[in-house]
Amino acid sequence: TLTPILQSLGMNASSIATAQLLVYNRLIEPLSEWALINWAPRTALPEMLDLSITKTTKDRLYRTSDLLVEQRSLIEQKLRIHEADLFATGGSVILYDVTNSHFEGECIKNSKAKRGKNKQQRNDCKQVAVGIAFDEKGIPLVHEVFEGNMADTKTLIHILERLKVDGSKAKPVVILDAGFASAANLSLLKEKGFSWLINITRSSRKKYAEAFKNGIFEQIPGRKIDEMVEVQKINDPDDAASQLVLCRSTQRRLKEEAMLSNAEQRFLKDANALKNRIEKGRLVKINTIERNLGRLQKKHPRVNRYYIITFEKNSLTISRKADKFDLSTELCGDYVLKTDKTLDAVAIWKLYMTLLKAEAGFKMLKGSLGLRPNFHQLEERVEGHIFISILAYHLLCWIRERFEQHGDKRTWSTIRRLLRTHSVVTTRLPKEDGEIILIRKPSQPDAEQERVYRILGIDWRKQ
Repeated sequence: TLTPILQSLGMNASSIATAQLLVYNRLIEPLSEWALINWAPRTALPEMLDLSITKTTKDRLYRTSDLLVEQRSLIEQKLRIHEADLFATGGSVILYDVTNSHFEGECIKNSKAKRGKNKQQRNDCKQVAVGIAFDEKGIPLVHEVFEGNMADTKTLIHILERLKVDGSKAKPVVILDAGFASAANLSLLKEKGFSWLINITRSSRKKYAEAFKNGIFEQIPGRKIDEMVEVQKINDPDDAASQLVLCRSTQRRLKEEAMLSNAEQRFLKDANALKNRIEKGRLVKINTIERNLGRLQKKHPRVNRYYIITFEKNSLTISRKADKFDLSTELCGDYVLKTDKTLDAVAIWKLYMTLLKAEAGFKMLKGSLGLRPNFHQLEERVEGHIFISILAYHLLCWIRERFEQHGDKRTWSTIRRLLRTHSVVTTRLPKEDGEIILIRKPSQPDAEQERVYRILGIDWRKQ
């Protein structure tokens, strides 16, 4: 798919082969440009791509990365059109989320590199934010790179501007997680004619505690007891044009209860340690004690709100706000969806669950496809690194689709591990005049490796 697109944009054969090398490397074993130059000759890629790999290849890699960034909008547009047919997507859903890619340097020449809220808790590093819109199958549609300190809620407008929707078609439903559920974003979606579905913030569910407690729920069919989800649709008391779906998940409840319990144990351990230091006379000055109390509260925001800590008579009193804590426990596993779609509760919940496709995409990009950390410093190289990871994910989506069509549910990491043992063998033939002839041929694959090649439509004998 990518080759004819790049040809249509005027890239020459050498640049296209280099772009393929960059994308294949990101999919197989993500490396820096310098490391890629040493890695490539130990694979079959130079022969497959008819590409000579030398130390000077690094500049060619950078130039090709820059070319891809320059043509990013057109490449993504053409990929959207082609993949809509290839994967038979309906274009009825847009999933949107934001992640970040941090740096190991200061990135002085990158205006987008800022310190901000980091999802890996790497707040010591500068970063950029990456917003990606996916379709209902988790295939990327468009992406944008934002300043690292930009609020997630402010990124949506830029993505909507990139998504040109045919006016003759019904506009898709934009599905967002809680971090994007601002009034401004909902107004923006309404203004542009998009339907929407959001998970409203966890703190808001307290408003519906009575409905969760006394409402009549229906089960999502076809789920095991330990994976049970119940839903109930109600009218939104604050917005007559919206519907609310109250959801109750067994798995989510167990997870949230465990998180709350573990957080409480850590809080009490630190609080009692501070209490012992005070009672044993190791902390005496009032201002020092107050600073330590402030650090304790800042360190444990999840649990601190459920406790009252008072200092008097050279001791700390630690008491739980029982009513507030019990209410929070009762609401574990409960969440609220909000939408302008007129559907039944089960259909709305199933539609929201497609957001898991976007989460799976981000998981692959951040893990196997080397999205972060980002070792570049210049803005265009940073964006090139991100775009190459996204192009590798496009290829991975095609691989995943091929395997699903053949009823094979193996993950990419399993497939990659299987193929890693299939080698290219170099035979050295010395001639009488001292010249040495090198013949490189693939070894015989085993049965499972050959099955993988058949699924992917690869004739290994011709490589």
